[in-house]
Parts: sequence; structure tokens; C-alpha cells
Amino acid sequence: MNHKEKEKHGKRRRLLIIPGILTGIFLLVILTNLHTTKLVISNLFPEKVKLDETADWDGGKSYENVQYSDVSASDYLHLYVPDSDSKVPLYIFVHGGGFFLGDPETRQAQLFYRYVRDHGYAVATINYRLGSEAKYPAAIEDVKAAVRFLRANADQYGLDPDHFAVAGESAGGYLASMAACTNDSEFSDVHFIGEDQLAAPVSGKVQALVDFYGCIEFYTFDDQFRELGIPKVVRKAANYWLSDITKGTGMTSVEEVWIGKPASEMTDEERRSVAVTGYAKENLSQKSDLKAVILHGDADLTVPYLQSSDFAQLLKAQLGDDKVSYRLFPGYGHAADGFYSSKTLDWVLAQVGFEENGNQ
Repeated sequence: MNHKEKEKHGKRRRLLIIPGILTGIFLLVILTNLHTTKLVISNLFPEKVKLDETADWDGGKSYENVQYSDVSASDYLHLYVPDSDSKVPLYIFVHGGGFFLGDPETRQAQLFYRYVRDHGYAVATINYRLGSEAKYPAAIEDVKAAVRFLRANADQYGLDPDHFAVAGESAGGYLASMAACTNDSEFSDVHFIGEDQLAAPVSGKVQALVDFYGCIEFYTFDDQFRELGIPKVVRKAANYWLSDITKGTGMTSVEEVWIGKPASEMTDEERRSVAVTGYAKENLSQKSDLKAVILHGDADLTVPYLQSSDFAQLLKAQLGDDKVSYRLFPGYGHAADGFYSSKTLDWVLAQVGFEENGNQ
């Protein structure tokens, strides 16, 4: 074999070895991190819930594109009120989307409101100012204004003002939790339409919170994902859909972009001001009549499920064990359809307990 033949043969051998090396690395990753591999597979092959996309609803009255504040054209909601001889409890749903995406007709919002309205409850799904229009705390103020608007107009729409639940998913879970855990003097700068003409103030207090995999303390994400053994490269790949929001901002997360400051540069006081936990500690007690239902999946690669488990423990300490329900769903990724299955939503409605008021 001459020199050229040997060189050609050696090059062929190297080309054959490279795929073997890459395969070996891949297998090594799998063998040394089976947990992460299982989580990735769970996200790649989630169960699906069929979404009834029928536009017409004949179970009651629909009020769409109702403007609740004149601060922005984004401040509107859709409201569905089932036919009833008495006032009905209301669920208020806040969509997710990383504070920069989404609207009242996201898949998760539709799965939730279509099921709830078909089971005898009024349900509103709220639009709010996204981060591209207004940064923190605009969305919180919008959601709280919407709650007050709905209570102020409860008689007009046939709603029971003493049985309001606020629900949200992901970023909407944060906004819903803030609405439930803050008092009427906090984040109330946005007035709802007609509020200035009222003789007495209207409360934004809710009787129940339903938090679907919400971010509660975003600046603890990295530590919690490390605790759960989920590599940053896996998280980055799973959340590529958010990368355009952070690109060129110098921020590492959409939450930081929304807040307008990297977590690493925030003071302790600033961190407390943007986290749900501080407000829950200050405003909630065992005298509060708030019930909380919290759901998360252990395959979530966007919001670590420790956000929800820690939040549930805090709320139990503040409200009492009997007022807080928490479930961790094996194999569920972020925003998985399974959270909105009939079995799971039946459980949610039962935990909130509004059906005990004779609505059904």
C-alpha cells in the first residue's frame, strides 16, 4: 500500500470513527442522565386533549371584546355566562406566554374556558398589556382592574360577586397568583371603566386561586433546575420559542426582560417586590377565605416544579392545610394538554368547591 493509499484509507477510517464517537457520547449522556432523557421524551410525546373548536355556544350568553379599562386597547376580556335562575360563580382565566405572547384564545385558555362554561360556571378570559407594550407591573395592574370591573358589573352579567376564582397558566399563573395574594391598595393604579364614578370602592379580592405551573420567584429558576438535575442546555433547547424576546437585551430570561433588569443586579428589596411569596406572607392568614389549587408537571423544562411545591407549602403555612390543594403530575411538561383533561378539571372544580353553592 503506497503513501496515497494509506492516507486515503486513514481518512476513511477517521470518517467511520467520528459517527461512532458521536454515538458513544450520546449513549453516555443517556446512560449517565436517564432522568433528563425521560423528561425530554415526555415533552416530545405528550398526551393530547381534543379541543372543541365550534365557534357557537348555546349554553348561555357570550360577551366578547368587552373593554374593562381605557388605558389600552389591549385591556379587554371575553365573558361567558351560562343560563341560570340565580347568580353564578365566576372563573377568571389569565393566559400565559412568557409575558410577551398570547391572548384570550390560546389553546390552554380555550381548553379551560370551554370546559368550565359547559359545567355551569361563568368564565372570563382576560387580555392584558404584553411586555412589548408595557413592562412590569402593567399586566398585574390590568388583571386586577379586570377583576374589579367584573365585580362592579356582577349584577349586569348575572355573576355571584362572592364567588370569584382567578386562574392562570405559566406567566398567567404568576399574574393570577399576584391578583389573589395582593391587597386592594397594591397594583391598583389602573382604573376600570366606570370606577371613578362609583360612590364606594370595589374590591379585587377573590375567593379562590387556580395556579397552573406559574412562575412565583423567577430569580430562583437556575438554582431550582440545578437542584432537579436538569442541564441548562436542555432548558435552552426546550425554550427556543422565547429566544427572540431575550436576544440582544443582555437578559437571560423573558421574566428579566419584562421586569427590565437582570436578576443578578436586583437588590433583595427589588426581588421581594416582584415575587408572589412576599405578598402572600404579608396579606394572607388563616382568617383569609382564599382557597388555592396548584398544579405542575415534573417534566416541566420551562418553570421548575419546585416553584409550585414551595408555593403550596407557603400557602399551607399561611392559610392552613385544608385550604390548599397541590398536585404534581408525572410526565407532564410545560402547558401539557393533560392539565385540561376532563378528569383534571373536574378535580380542580371540586377543590375550589363553588358547586356547593347550588349552582349545578
